Amino acid sequence: MKVAIACDHEGAVFPGHFAHAPKFRIYDYEKGRLKLLEERVNPLGSMPDYDEHHRHGISIMNPDFQGEEAPPAHGLPKYQWLRNKVLSDVDVVIAAGACQTSYRFFTSNGVKMLFTDPVEVAALEEYIASDPNSFEEALTQA
Repeated sequence: MKVAIACDHEGAVFPGHFAHAPKFRIYDYEKGRLKLLEERVNPLGSMPDYDEHHRHGISIMNPDFQGEEAPPAHGLPKYQWLRNKVLSDVDVVIAAGACQTSYRFFTSNGVKMLFTDPVEVAALEEYIASDPNSFEEALTQA
């Protein structure tokens, strides 16, 4: 099972909405162990959050994005883009926050969402390694 942890640049769980984390650490979880596979840059992490305060009338593309397709700036298309372009292969996202739209979209696509305080990622890794049964129980309830 692939697990993504929304991270900040200092190595902690990103304290805001997971879609705006600057990067994701991607792990393989098997037999009670997390194995770091890679860190993925999140292009949405450098964008302002146009969904904040429910500004639904805004339709802006990120002019600074250098990829082949600029990510949508808000709403369901933003989360579809994130799933398809950055997190297409993950089964679980661990984050400090999400909105209802992103939560519903990801969970309706079979992704389990787990929430934590913005702790150091190393501490989260140690916790999961020390108590895999609790982590797996949380997954069954997610």
